[in-house]
Order: sequence, then C-alpha cells, then structure tokens
Amino acid sequence: MCSPALWRTSRSHDRRHRNALRSLMTPALALALTACGADEGPAPAMVVEDSAGVRIVRHTGTPSVPALTLADQPVYTHGTRPGDYVFANIDEWMGGVLYANGDAAIHDSGNDEIVLLSDDGTRHELLARAGDGPGEIGRWSVNLHAGRADTLLVEDGDHRRLTLFADDSVVRGAIMPNVAVQPDAHGLDASGRVLMSAGSPSAGDFDGPWRPGYMVRFDLETRRLDSVASFDWRRPPPGRRDGTALFSYAGVVGVAGGEFVHGRNDIAELVWRRPDGVVRQIMRWEPEWVHPTEESRDRFLACRGAALRADPDRPEAQIAADLAHWRFDFDEPEPLFATILGDDEGRVWLWHWQALCYNDVRYTVIGPDGTWLGAFEPPEDFTLLHVAGGRVLGVVKDELDRESVAVYELVDAG
Repeated sequence: MCSPALWRTSRSHDRRHRNALRSLMTPALALALTACGADEGPAPAMVVEDSAGVRIVRHTGTPSVPALTLADQPVYTHGTRPGDYVFANIDEWMGGVLYANGDAAIHDSGNDEIVLLSDDGTRHELLARAGDGPGEIGRWSVNLHAGRADTLLVEDGDHRRLTLFADDSVVRGAIMPNVAVQPDAHGLDASGRVLMSAGSPSAGDFDGPWRPGYMVRFDLETRRLDSVASFDWRRPPPGRRDGTALFSYAGVVGVAGGEFVHGRNDIAELVWRRPDGVVRQIMRWEPEWVHPTEESRDRFLACRGAALRADPDRPEAQIAADLAHWRFDFDEPEPLFATILGDDEGRVWLWHWQALCYNDVRYTVIGPDGTWLGAFEPPEDFTLLHVAGGRVLGVVKDELDRESVAVYELVDAG
C-alpha cells in the first residue's frame, strides 16, 4: 500500500521549512506514484520512442494508477468564521489560484472582487475590485491563472485586458489586440508570455472535416500576438438533426509547465508543444470507451428536470419541451475529457467529460513525461479550483449554501 506521505507535507514546521520540504519531495513524486501503481499489480506497458526529436509515449491499455483523495482535515478554510471575507458567489471556473507557498487568490463574481488569502487562511486582503482603471476588473468573464514565482495573471473579458500581479501590486497590464476571434488565456511560459488559444471565425472555407483553431503567444510588454500552431478545434455537426446533443467532440487546449498541451477528445492522444509551437511530446493510450445508456439518459433528464423545477415560475410545459429536446446518440462514445489543467510542477490534470447528474467528476493526473500518476474524484461537496504544492484549492458549501474555500492535502486513498 502506498504511503499517504507521498502527497502530504509537514504541518509541524514553519512556512519556510514547508516550502523547502515540498521542493525536495517534488522530483520524487512522479516516480513514487508510478511505483505505487506497480505495487498493486501488473500495469499496462509504457513504451517510449523518439521520432525526429519528438518523444512518443504509448500506453497499451489505460494505465492503472493510485486513487487520490482529500486528507481528513483541511489545511485551512476561509469564509465562514468571524473576520473572514464573506463570499457572495465564487467563480467555479478559473476562479481561484493556489500558490506553492499556500496563499490563494479567489475571484468573487458576486462582489466583483479578487481577494488574497494568507497561507494559513487567517488573513485576507483585497487585490482588485470592479472598475475601469489599472488593476481593476470588469463585472463578467474574469479568469485567474497562476504565473511564475507566485504571480497572478488576471484575464478580464469585460475590458479585453490582461493584468499581471505580484503580491498585491500590478506588474504589467495590456489590452488585447482587436482581432476577429478573441483568444482565451491558459497560462504563462517561462518568459512570462501568455499562452492562449482561439477558434476560427464561423465564416470562411477550411480543408478537412474539422474547423481549425490556433495556439497563440502574447507578449504583455510589446503587446505582440503571434500564432504559433494550429489544432483541430470543432467538428461541424453531421447534417441537420433534431434536438440538442448531450455532448459533441472538440479540440481542447491547456497549459502545463509553461507549454501547450492539447488534444481532441474523440482521440486518446495528448500533444505537448513548446511555447513556439514545436511539438515536444505525444502521448497515446488505449481507453475503455464509454457509451451512453438508457439508465444514464434517464438519470440526466431527471436531474435536469429537478433543476428546472427549482424555478417556481417556470411552466411545466416549458420544462417538458426542454427535456424532450435532448438527443442521445447511443452509438457514439462519450468524449474522453473536457478540460486540460496544469499544476505548479507541470503535471496535467485531465478533467474527464462530465454532465449534470450524468457521471461523476474525475481527474487523471499525468506527469510532464507522459507518465500516468493518479486519479482524483473530488467529494460531491468540493469543487476543485487549482492544484499546487501537493494540495488542492476548492469551493465548499455548508447546509445553508454559504460558500467558502478550503485547501486540502492530497493523500493516497489506499
């Protein structure tokens, strides 16, 4: 059985010692977790090849990895105690960043503010509030991204602005160029440039069955936007069909370790690209494809119906029409993943495709070298925001639906 200490860090020493301990443990983490998987039985083979300077990693089957879970008690919580910041509505998508030293930044879309929390959760300070000036944020579409050395990149869709913070000060801000399709930020490279992706305009011809998307790199200082690579972005629907499909396939882009990581969620393949677009690594595996069933369809419709009926003013006829409009393609497998997230050590957190009450939220953790390291299924009352230092930051709610944030150490569930 694997030791939970592989993911835990000491709480009996001061902050500086904890950070030093994490830095010593991190290089051994991938090897230790891989060894854990091997102890539990024979794992599918992992074959590594080199092809014209590109590392090719092939897994026969889907690797068996340790299950990760939250420690019994949080490292800290913030939001419900006297003197805590009172959250109105925490953004559950790109709404929080956990720094390696334990501090955290949280976007509260209900209050239109970004708040900084200390590494023990006892103190907070306001980083940004709504406004049009430098260092202020818009009232919608605000995403947080982890930067280097505990810096924070704020993506402000309202103002089309990117702002880099260090501690509680603005380091640099830049308005995005006015282009046909505004790119979305995913993270920073080692030089501090923003790695982004964008789809193609809806109009225009393109070759092949997929509409292309583009990976771009934006320099905050020169405000130069460069396209470095293309990828399969969207597959047009096959002809005119009635109803709304529960899922569709797409190309997904993320950033981990200052590199692009992308893949199509109908193909068991991930590609790592350096910031200049050059392919560094390709990883492939043999998944166990999952198809929708009548039972999963009924579960989804029941859950959606209950959510719609929570609005007392919504007519029953409208609810019935909504539920009748959904289409399930039982012959097509579910998408393999929905989102690619990166942590502070360059590991990929592959968020598997998930729909309301249809299947459980789960993540697969993959190392920068293509090694499968672990699997994480957060509890129902915990929404993951970010991962750093072997810990996870998430949103929790109490019995009165009051929101707070919590930081937990990850431990081996075995």
